[in-house]
Amino acid sequence: MAQHWTHRGGGWLPPRSPRPGVVPLRPLGRRELLGGVLATLGRYGGRLLGALLLGLSAGLLPVAAAAGAATLASVTRTAGSRVFVHTLVPAAVLFLLFAGALATALAAALLRPALLGRPVTVPGLLRAAVPRIPAVLGARLPALTAAAGPGAAALAAGLPPLALLPLAPVALWLAVLFALAPTAAGYEGLGPVAALRRSAALVRGAWWRTFAVTAPAAILLPAAAYALYPGFGLPGALLVPALLLPVPRLAAGLLYADRRLRREQPAGAFAARPEAGGG
Repeated sequence: MAQHWTHRGGGWLPPRSPRPGVVPLRPLGRRELLGGVLATLGRYGGRLLGALLLGLSAGLLPVAAAAGAATLASVTRTAGSRVFVHTLVPAAVLFLLFAGALATALAAALLRPALLGRPVTVPGLLRAAVPRIPAVLGARLPALTAAAGPGAAALAAGLPPLALLPLAPVALWLAVLFALAPTAAGYEGLGPVAALRRSAALVRGAWWRTFAVTAPAAILLPAAAYALYPGFGLPGALLVPALLLPVPRLAAGLLYADRRLRREQPAGAFAARPEAGGG
């Protein structure tokens, strides 16, 4: 490795890692990951939020339609509750899945420009992110099924909740193991199985670190929805957490870059691939 002379200390030191964007193109420490998320929000947050709002406006349409149907059907309490359960709740779940996939796809589209310090635009981000949503969903749904499937099957079989406790460590381990699959699918365009394998390979040897970065999202977003529901109802409980989704997705994106930099040294590949968010 090439070295350079430093006058401070009077010795030879290796050259500093290049930092064209929000983080250095080298393995990152925990503080650098957090600093990279804050730097990305500071530099690109407005355009990221604008792209997210435009994308979510389309996703809110079926939720609004379901809410209208529930309101019209609420002439009697029984009819209203039936419509709420069978239309509004599934629409809300689909909206949250779409919001998560959109946020992940936007974070994946923003990853390379953020690493390289390149400009982006709202239309450019959307053009890059929207085609990646199916790949992200394709990776997200199997990951959720692998993590929650055993517990759901046990509940469906009528087992008591306490009987599910032995399954909790397995579900948590699988959730963290596949935590980078949606980002890998969005960034590399991988299919579901390939994205799961990619995440498992990148997380191997860094399970606890991945858990420390991704776990706050699993706690804070439902907590925000729960806190907002009494004052703002279902729209606020859905929209505000959806707007917060880019923060953990950016953290997962930088962690994905960190794991690749540690295992594959792809700094040149990040710079060589074509731009995906510019105007």
